[in-house]
Amino acid sequence: MGWPWRRARHQASGRLRIVVASDIHGSDLCWKKFLAAGQFYRADVLVLAGDVTGKALVPLVEEARGAYRARFMGADELVSGADLDALESRIRFNGFYPHRCSPEEAERLRVDPAARERIFTSAMKTTAEHWIELADDRLRGSGVRCLVMPGNDDEPFVDAVLASSETIENHDGRVVQLDGYRIIGHGWSNETPWRTPREKPDAEIEADLSALLDGAGPGDPIILNPHVPPYGSRLDLAPELRSDFSLVTTAGQARMIPVGSRGVAAVIERYQPFLSLHGHIHESRGVVRLGATTAVNPGSEYNVGRLLGAIVDVERGQVRNVQLVAG
Repeated sequence: MGWPWRRARHQASGRLRIVVASDIHGSDLCWKKFLAAGQFYRADVLVLAGDVTGKALVPLVEEARGAYRARFMGADELVSGADLDALESRIRFNGFYPHRCSPEEAERLRVDPAARERIFTSAMKTTAEHWIELADDRLRGSGVRCLVMPGNDDEPFVDAVLASSETIENHDGRVVQLDGYRIIGHGWSNETPWRTPREKPDAEIEADLSALLDGAGPGDPIILNPHVPPYGSRLDLAPELRSDFSLVTTAGQARMIPVGSRGVAAVIERYQPFLSLHGHIHESRGVVRLGATTAVNPGSEYNVGRLLGAIVDVERGQVRNVQLVAG
């Protein structure tokens, strides 16, 4: 049933400012904003609560005289020179990966899912490695701790890329010591219609988190950071989908339903950590109280290059202030 959290909670005296964001999904601009947020908001710790990589590859097919044709955001574009560079920047801005190729390769990618997957994974990996270099350059010597974990949409290679960093700590499945606090990450989600790389049944999520919390033992207060929000918390409302992925609507509006994790909800109810940080559900930005727990979902608008986040000030094992921010 867990150990006595309330007694340990009052042992912490340190003040800590955390900036949490989530679900940037390959957006170059959001990653740069995240790295800058520590200095801008005078934070002690940056936390990226999962879903680092993007979701799609955009082929740019070469035509005559160095021009490339692409279909992006519903429009066909033929570009070259500076316009080509600008299109690639727009693609990365929206969290996708541009890939220049010949007409022959484009056709092969169209008909060969395995080849398409190899190119997509290579593009994700190359971008993630560049992001690590950028993070090390900007965070080295800054005094800002940076915790980044994979989310349910991130392939297994992301762990190795994060491990190559000098400045980034991957807290997925770990208890990480902060100044007077500890943070536990868990990047998996409950099962989704999209069958993403890191999904588990709720019972397994509950078992994972319970083992981490019990293994942590008494000591500095715990900040829980499951990628997925607790079921029924209002931080987990997403559009209801039919089996063909079409939207269920009511009076012309998408019908919103809870899709979070019952396992996470059970763990929060049982252990009552003073703070729980989440992501996963982009539409459900907010702050709620769940018993003694303050739960936060900063939301996500990565597809327009807007970094949503939350500033959380903690002191003596209590949440002093939460401010939702955007930039």
